[in-house]
Amino acid sequence: MRILISGAGPAGLALANCLLDAGLSPVVVEKAPTLRTAGYAVGLHLGGWEVAERLGLIEALKARAISIQRADYRDAQGRKLFSYNYRHLSAACGDRMLVIMRDALQEVLVERLAGRVPIRYGTTVTALADEGKAVEVELSDGSRERFDLVVAADGYRSGVRDLHFGPHSAFLKPLGYRSAAWRMPSSQAMDCDYAAFMDIDLQAGLYRVGDGTVATLFCWRDDDMSRVPADQRTAELVSRFSHWPALISDTFRDGVEWSDGFFDTICQVEVPQWSRGRVVLLGDAAHCMTFLSGQGTSTAVVGAHVLASELAARPLDEALAAYEARLRPVALRLQKQSEKIGGHYVPRSRFGLAVQSWIIPALMRPPLVRLMARKMEASSPSIG
Repeated sequence: MRILISGAGPAGLALANCLLDAGLSPVVVEKAPTLRTAGYAVGLHLGGWEVAERLGLIEALKARAISIQRADYRDAQGRKLFSYNYRHLSAACGDRMLVIMRDALQEVLVERLAGRVPIRYGTTVTALADEGKAVEVELSDGSRERFDLVVAADGYRSGVRDLHFGPHSAFLKPLGYRSAAWRMPSSQAMDCDYAAFMDIDLQAGLYRVGDGTVATLFCWRDDDMSRVPADQRTAELVSRFSHWPALISDTFRDGVEWSDGFFDTICQVEVPQWSRGRVVLLGDAAHCMTFLSGQGTSTAVVGAHVLASELAARPLDEALAAYEARLRPVALRLQKQSEKIGGHYVPRSRFGLAVQSWIIPALMRPPLVRLMARKMEASSPSIG
């Protein structure tokens, strides 16, 4: 079976690896001219960890993982609110979890494919026609090819989904937030691994990546869901965060190179059916649950494994139905959870800030951290 994967993110690259191991023939196309470096830190745990383990990638991932032990939370004036040790949660999960930059995860997945699966950068799907027995695809380089299956793994603003299922507006559910993330050289010393600052309707954080750089993650409440042009994005951050402590405000003081960064609205994706004929959605293109869930990457990686295993075991129609039946209930559950988490992550009031300052450190202490780990496991996708 010849399969086209649109998107060289974690979902698409994980699928390419799983399909290869299943004896199928994937081809990957990616809009970016090279492997993307934009994005923030992602977590890989539980089912996602197990898929990585089956692919033989755990040691390579550990070597590139971010070491997060102490996390400090402060208010917008820099006053310390609380700290917690991330190791407590990791230990409660049997140390089967890690935090890694998105591009580092992609690099590990690409390295395993080297010389075995073609990845065509700077290439997108511009048209497709499902002819019943195959899909004829037109690519941005002008070529036309036929595939047995097309997989849209090109993110929550999926171009393939837009072509074959309908416009973005039909499937995007705004949660009322924006986020921004980029990486930069470390200009100030950090005395912890993750430093977060919170205020009403705002949160910003810095990860110490370990290579002399820091990774940022900004989030704020905003009901305006229009796209912000690149030349206006830094001004948006200045208007909201310029009065914050220097550790935060210095990150954008000299501007941000947005071609290597992320800035967008926070939306979930809700699609009534993940497949249509010989085209199927994977990862954020199917069920974006946003970074607020903490499980988006692991769910996408598990989805890749499930889709590949079903395609190897059943006729196409049955495989696509089984993939969705196994994963959709989990995705819906995690989407509901992430909507609730948003209200805690970006509190609306002083009372909300105070509650978060009490809840998070309490949850990170035994025995509650073990209870939280069990709840994570119960709600997470399984590879079956």
